[in-house]
Amino acid sequence: MLIFAGAFAVSCEEEETSSVSDDCYDDLIELSDILVARSNTFSNNPTSSNCSSLRTAALNLLDAAQDCDEYGYLYEETAQYWIDLDCSDFD
Repeated sequence: MLIFAGAFAVSCEEEETSSVSDDCYDDLIELSDILVARSNTFSNNPTSSNCSSLRTAALNLLDAAQDCDEYGYLYEETAQYWIDLDCSDFD
């Protein structure tokens, strides 16, 4: 997921001509940074609480991507994994 977040942020920065507003890109970059932070926290301390926080951050990023014309397809392809993730496994 870290690779996804990094590549996603880079692809947003490199895109010059787009119908998507800069606000959309700014939101995606901010949410990507949050996802990376939550992922690092979970990696260092894999608890159900940290898992839930990571899942929420991932879904927030995907929800925002769905609102961006060019990246909406990512929600359909990826969201189900995060929705199905059972964080109680880390209790």
